[in-house]
Amino acid sequence: MTELPKALYIHIPFCEHICSYCDFPKVLLSSQDPSVYCKVLKDEILSLGIPYDSLDTIYIGGGTPSALPLSQLNDLLSFLHTSFPHVKEFSIEANPESLHEEVAHSFAAYGVNRISIGVQSLSPALLTSLNRHHDKEKVIEAVEACKREGIGNLNLDFIYGIPGMTREDLKEDIAFALSLAPKHLSFYSLQIEEGTSYFIHKVRSASDDILREQYDYVVSQLAKYGYRRYEVSNFALPGYECQHNLTYWEDRTYYAAGLGASGYIGSIRYNNTRSLNHYLQGKWRLSEEEITPLDHEFEFLMLNLRLTKGFSLSKYSSLFGVDFFERHRKSLPSVKDQLVEKDGNIALKPEYLYTMDETLLRLLEDLPEKA
Repeated sequence: MTELPKALYIHIPFCEHICSYCDFPKVLLSSQDPSVYCKVLKDEILSLGIPYDSLDTIYIGGGTPSALPLSQLNDLLSFLHTSFPHVKEFSIEANPESLHEEVAHSFAAYGVNRISIGVQSLSPALLTSLNRHHDKEKVIEAVEACKREGIGNLNLDFIYGIPGMTREDLKEDIAFALSLAPKHLSFYSLQIEEGTSYFIHKVRSASDDILREQYDYVVSQLAKYGYRRYEVSNFALPGYECQHNLTYWEDRTYYAAGLGASGYIGSIRYNNTRSLNHYLQGKWRLSEEEITPLDHEFEFLMLNLRLTKGFSLSKYSSLFGVDFFERHRKSLPSVKDQLVEKDGNIALKPEYLYTMDETLLRLLEDLPEKA
């Protein structure tokens, strides 16, 4: 019998402004009534038939969930807290300018116990370029509001590789992040995606050399203060790794609801529509794809190799009916120096995590071709 997912992702697309780099499904809050969306969203969640006590994690992302009007936020959180009262990790994303005292109080009142705050940078010039609408003081106020409500499990999101970013900018971002003593930190390289403001205005990405230099600097500095890199872009104090995101990276199944959300139930991966009109009409699902055993093996490798711990060799053979070393005997001579075997796991050596795609491509050459 297929095990039911233990995680639920929920997408809130509303934003008070659109960031220059964002390619997630989003809608300007000023252009829509979010109450209609939230009602349809609850209908979709109910349609998934999630058992009352089955979820371990919920993650509400966006968009900007904290930008919802307080009445809508309370209604949604109350619905989730009542429907799934035994969730162990309940995360929500927030922007500093909309994470004030009342919002933090609502989070705490309805069981939210982990908050991911989008900081991205402290540099006024870089924040303007990113079209972010907060400053250092707003971040401090948001963090303090959460802690006053007893929510200490905080993640701060940052971006490196922003055009014009200097080593000094990055140094100040790291120092500021450490001064707030969050349990978790994420540092993502800027990716300029089609359809974003950066793409439309032909903003150029930083060079590979600059990206690698900035990434290595982040890793080295955070390690000094006890933040363990457990995934390529994510760092945590011991015991504070994001359990919901580990669901993705360990290639486990999960429910998802909301505009543009993607879920994985049984052997089916599905994608929701990115059309708000279609979504509000109840035409949630855009596509479904059955994951074959070969697809599964590909995704398992691609996702698990992002983790510093890698994956269990016994789990690999159990899932795919083949020994890892036997499956990859052709490519291993060329990648063996990039891998390490320890305690029954196979993982990338730390210095190769950033360039994992090169190793992955070699390993994937060993998989049988699809019929």
